Amino acid sequence: MNQPTANRRARVATMLAFATNGALPATLLARYAEVKDLLGLEAGTFGVLVAAYMIGSAGALHLPGLILRRLGMRMTASTCTLWVGVAVSVAAVGVALGNPWIFAIGMVCAGLGDAVVDVAQNAQGLRVQAAYGRSLLNSMHAGWSIGAAIGGGVGTLAAIAGVPIALHIGVWAAVCVTAMALASARFLPDLQGPRDDDEPRGGIGRRAMWLLAPLALVALAGISVEDIGNNWSAVLLSSERGMAVESAGIGLSVLLASQFVGRMTGDRFIDAVGRRAALITSLSIVAASLVVVAWAPFAWVTIVAFAFAGLGCAITVPIAFSEADALPGLKPHAGVTAVNWIMRAATVCLTPSIGGITSFSSLSVAITVIAALAVLALATQLRPRAR
Repeated sequence: MNQPTANRRARVATMLAFATNGALPATLLARYAEVKDLLGLEAGTFGVLVAAYMIGSAGALHLPGLILRRLGMRMTASTCTLWVGVAVSVAAVGVALGNPWIFAIGMVCAGLGDAVVDVAQNAQGLRVQAAYGRSLLNSMHAGWSIGAAIGGGVGTLAAIAGVPIALHIGVWAAVCVTAMALASARFLPDLQGPRDDDEPRGGIGRRAMWLLAPLALVALAGISVEDIGNNWSAVLLSSERGMAVESAGIGLSVLLASQFVGRMTGDRFIDAVGRRAALITSLSIVAASLVVVAWAPFAWVTIVAFAFAGLGCAITVPIAFSEADALPGLKPHAGVTAVNWIMRAATVCLTPSIGGITSFSSLSVAITVIAALAVLALATQLRPRAR
């Protein structure tokens, strides 16, 4: 097989890997209302239980980079997707049995595996991007959005049809594990680098952390927009903008749709203006649109602002990963692993922080505080670059 053909197949395979990674957990998310009822939990307790997934992700620490360097991208993506599939199935069995502890254990293990798969698929995306010599990672992240939408749709249909949750999750996990195995077989091979036992001991140095911290802040500013959309957009539109509860979900739909558009067009934008200019533009849009989301007097203005927020945050995480991977002097995949971990660890505290600020003040103030994260991330990109 010639190299251009291998590159094309790897590009399609990586997009399928991202789609699979989005589809697997999203199908369970679609049945969360049912999960809450079957477990017999109050809203507050259920919210803490759901955080088990992100706690597992944050607990991965440096494990993704270590596994990648030992097993390679192909084996890591396929094996750890199998791990996630089994873990999510265990969580579903816990729901069927009405046992919240089994559910929590399954979700922690699923989050741990997902963190590893996420780094593996991003590493392959960066490998394909380097082979093409132009920006491609954003369109691959768009594959995740497509997969999440498909997984959520399957979960919704399964719930409507009354399919038992353990059966539904088990079958869907098998489909996703098979899809990832087929996709990873088409991955480009790892670039040869030194093994961990051939390298000097020690973690990421101070200078590397100084360079990685702003990139982690950029990723957090982008992911915080998704968190607001997922957990607070409907609350904001219904409680503070006067929309009917059954219509308030439009804010999230608009945000995700615009994010998908931004990811599909983001690579061309980055190639045209450069990564730094693209990132400055993106963070500026995120900061401004979140302020409008927080304080707009009318629902329609808030919805338009959600659209701009989704468009703005579309390229932040892919650029942060690309920049982290390009930092010199790090072990292979160490930069992506570090930024991914910091982003996930901070996300564990994000929703509780928004809820706490809302309790003491208002949701508008809480969203404004999150907008300040984007302003801070923007400031790190406006400063002169270290030489």
